[in-house]
Amino acid sequence: MNFLHKIVHKKRCWIAWTLVLSLCVAAVPAYATSSKISEAQRRKNEAQKELNSINKQISSLESQREAIVSEITSLGSELDELVLNLEMLEHDLEKKEAELAQAQLDYEAAVERENNQYEAMKLRIQYIYEEGGAGTTDYLAMLLESRSLADFLTQSDYAQEIHTQDRNMLEAYHQAKEEVEQLRQRLEDEKAELEILQAEYEEEKSRVEETLAQKQSQEADFSSKLASAQQRAKDYKKAITEQDARIKKLQEEARKAEEARKAAEKSSNQNGSSGSSSIGGSSITSSVGGGSSSGGGNSAKGAQIVSYAKQFLGRPYVYGGTSLTNGTDCSGFTMSVFAHFGISLPHSSAAQASCGRAVSYAEAQPGDIICYSGHVGIYVGGGQIVHASTPSTGIIISSATTRTILTVRRCY
Repeated sequence: MNFLHKIVHKKRCWIAWTLVLSLCVAAVPAYATSSKISEAQRRKNEAQKELNSINKQISSLESQREAIVSEITSLGSELDELVLNLEMLEHDLEKKEAELAQAQLDYEAAVERENNQYEAMKLRIQYIYEEGGAGTTDYLAMLLESRSLADFLTQSDYAQEIHTQDRNMLEAYHQAKEEVEQLRQRLEDEKAELEILQAEYEEEKSRVEETLAQKQSQEADFSSKLASAQQRAKDYKKAITEQDARIKKLQEEARKAEEARKAAEKSSNQNGSSGSSSIGGSSITSSVGGGSSSGGGNSAKGAQIVSYAKQFLGRPYVYGGTSLTNGTDCSGFTMSVFAHFGISLPHSSAAQASCGRAVSYAEAQPGDIICYSGHVGIYVGGGQIVHASTPSTGIIISSATTRTILTVRRCY
């Protein structure tokens, strides 16, 4: 009986040790798998952290690039307007040169007519002298001593010897010559003003082109940085996907290992059930899982507007300015003058061309806004405007028709 009891006791011990050994063997890969999962989760968290940082950089780069692109678009529009203005100025200059050429021809013709009439009168006086007319010696002397016909006419009562019609014709020729000379001089002044404006537009065009080139270079730099950041983000997303796949694979391996451990434990229990053995009620478990990651026009009002605007004659021109005393540009000048009378205008010559209501130039009256390509002025009457002309001239009064008129607006 004692011998049988010893055999049973040995069998129970053998079963117990077999069970412990099988549990330990199953627990080793479980702990190793858990460690690998934790490492994969750590790498995933690091990649996610870097991805979040890169996404912030991408967002910032995209915002900066969008701002640069907006500036490039604005500069492109400004450059297009400057090119259009230059084309209009070239057209006005060609037109002014044609007017100057015609005025020069008219002037030369007037001078020639005056000289021809003067020579004819000299011949007539000579004829009177040869015929021995009374007082002709005095007239002849005055004629020979005179510097010009005008000088001769002021020295004597020439009407007694020369027919009144001849005298009137000579005076008409002289007056026509002076008028043509005045017209020629005015056209020269207007041409000079257009040339100054053209030079300033060319300078502004160069500035805008230089700024545009700088912005385009900046945009290219931002695009390069953005492409690099996006590639890095793509790499981190790939790393996160790879770690997710690795974690999923390791968890599946751990699940299978746990199932194998439980199956071995169940098998051992079944084998030792006849001996009623127990291992003290203890069990070996392993934790398998990944870490978590946090992952109608009033003429009186118009006259008041003109009177107020004239107070600032001689004040400086400042590009983009709105101060009537310290400096303003053309649209800033009209905007500030009209603001004095409670009339709101935009600070843009193009926008002011749509304000109020349109009237023809023939209907223009003082206080109307005369609009050109890239320029505006206030009509003062008599074919003239008061306007902030150029940096070299400031606020002046000049001809309303020096440049091509696009529209006339009545805003009061």
